[in-house]
Amino acid sequence: MPDAAYSRLLSPVTVGSFTIPNRIMLTTHNPKLSEERYLKYLETRVAGGVGLVGIPVLHEAISTLAFVDTGHLDHVGVHDIDNGPDAETEEGDAYYDERLLPSLRARAEVVHRHGGVAFGQVANRGAIRLPETFQAMVSPSGLPDPQVRAQPHELSTSEVKRVVRLFARAASRVQRAGLDGVEIHATHGYLIEQFLSRTTNRRTDEYGGSLENRTRFLVETIAAIREACGPDFPIAMRISGHQAETDGLTTEEICRIVKAVEKDLVYVNITAGTIMALHDGVVLPYVASTLFEPGFNAEAAAAVKAAVSIPVGLTGRMNSPQLMERLLEEGVCDLIGTTRALLADPDFIRKTAGGRADRIHRCIGINECHYPDRASSCPVNPWAGREDELDLPDPVRRKKVLVIGGGPAGLMTARTAAQRGHDVVLAERSDRLGGKIATLVSDPFRKEMANLLGDLVREVHEAGVEVQLGREVGPGDVAAYGADALVVATGSVPDIPDMAGIDDVPVYSGISLLEEDLDRIGDRVLVVGGLNDHVAPLAAADYLAQAGRSVTLISECLLPGQSAEPSILHLLTKRLHEKQVDIRPVTRFHKAGVEPELRDVFSGRISSLGQVDAVVFVTTSTPVPFPETAGEFYRVGDALAPRRLVHATLDGARTGSRI
Repeated sequence: MPDAAYSRLLSPVTVGSFTIPNRIMLTTHNPKLSEERYLKYLETRVAGGVGLVGIPVLHEAISTLAFVDTGHLDHVGVHDIDNGPDAETEEGDAYYDERLLPSLRARAEVVHRHGGVAFGQVANRGAIRLPETFQAMVSPSGLPDPQVRAQPHELSTSEVKRVVRLFARAASRVQRAGLDGVEIHATHGYLIEQFLSRTTNRRTDEYGGSLENRTRFLVETIAAIREACGPDFPIAMRISGHQAETDGLTTEEICRIVKAVEKDLVYVNITAGTIMALHDGVVLPYVASTLFEPGFNAEAAAAVKAAVSIPVGLTGRMNSPQLMERLLEEGVCDLIGTTRALLADPDFIRKTAGGRADRIHRCIGINECHYPDRASSCPVNPWAGREDELDLPDPVRRKKVLVIGGGPAGLMTARTAAQRGHDVVLAERSDRLGGKIATLVSDPFRKEMANLLGDLVREVHEAGVEVQLGREVGPGDVAAYGADALVVATGSVPDIPDMAGIDDVPVYSGISLLEEDLDRIGDRVLVVGGLNDHVAPLAAADYLAQAGRSVTLISECLLPGQSAEPSILHLLTKRLHEKQVDIRPVTRFHKAGVEPELRDVFSGRISSLGQVDAVVFVTTSTPVPFPETAGEFYRVGDALAPRRLVHATLDGARTGSRI
């Protein structure tokens, strides 16, 4: 029997002529996997109980002046069709059918095999170019997207009508591939939203000016799809509940837009934000991190639901069944759209229905899954996108495994090996498990890492791992364990430079900073990022700035945090600017002391910072030394190479799966 605590979430809902068994939709997204990997990734989630699934559709209406697809095909189904024939010719139809229908049919078959309903999402990115296509992008008014920055071609009236026709052809291909419906992407700063918004549409023809005119492109696209696919083929839409930028679309205007087209839709999916949180400054990302509270789009979704009669979906950090059930019960929405919750735990629905909601592995919101130039990865679920590679045969014999170190890499290794049947001992020299993560959760930005840590600790014990706290194991102690395999997960130590004057003011690492009483830290603090190009230096500066300190952040990079997920980079940088943090890129810590000296990395110019009360080093780390021993030997996490949480848990999953 379904868990009564989630009766609304687990109840069926009617979408057009379909009855969906529960209220959770796997929203359309591109994990940037090969087609083989993507199909396994998709099947794992549909098999977990998802009833309604959004499928990314690759078609010829993709954001280029020539209206052909990118050479990379969005990284999925890699065919180079950059020089394809005109899509509106008979030759073009056959060309794109040959290249695109097989993958679409395979995706539909996976969803249908598990009783799901699949909607293919058609989209045109307009001025947003991801990845580089070496072709001109298109837009309503020739305005560059602030993330991509390349100036696009302004569509002529006749070209707009051509894009409408190509949307219809793409939807027809969705139908012929056997998918159950088509979802129109009208959000996230893509072409349709560029037409809808007065901030990006400055046209003076029939497609610009009034809201009615700016909606015309959407209205004509829906009409063309209806004509191409017939009266009974379901059409849905994904649209922002509001635009956070100055003079952006209001929720009231969004309601008017949805009402204008609802007669042709079977559902509307409410989202918000731009692809990288940029639009005339830093606004709202559609893949929101822990800088936003879960369910932040609820108010807009409720307004749309009050205005229309079709089912309304809600997305935006929907990461727990408790939140989902509450919003459904309150009448905010009819469907819950999520990707990351199902990326982190494909059994989310099964656990909810089986009375095991407390065993759901929750998304921790650090956005390792959302990079434009690499495959998605998840620190909570390293198997995501690697379902086949890490699904290895059971071990031939049960081994005794010794894991030294109880940080995330050691915990993931121990849990995985024990769940595969090995006899595992985990020795941790401190009196608690978690390593650096146990400290990082003190930072509000990274507080949700506690969910992962709690799961790992609980499941290590449930798997039968013998945990030894306060036990420091050196090379001379290993033999006494009689282990068949040794895994070194001893972590790393933050680097503090050994130079004259280093002890003249209090010195901290990014970790020890979080362990210190903030009242003991003076007002003027220097944060040294070195070559650390990810989140940690930004997070340390933000932590201090939010506590009222006067902060200077130096980095040897062109931009501090330049390799962080873009929306997090933009939002944290905005917070630093708001708190008047002095940010100095391409700058090296040169001389220690009460008045440290800095060196310009490019020019070599030396400058004095002035007096500081403390220095925080968030630079490099050095692995804790441990010599390799004879026999089966592994290093994981920072003991292998100091990196991030996503690498630590993946190391642990890989090693635990292969022992």
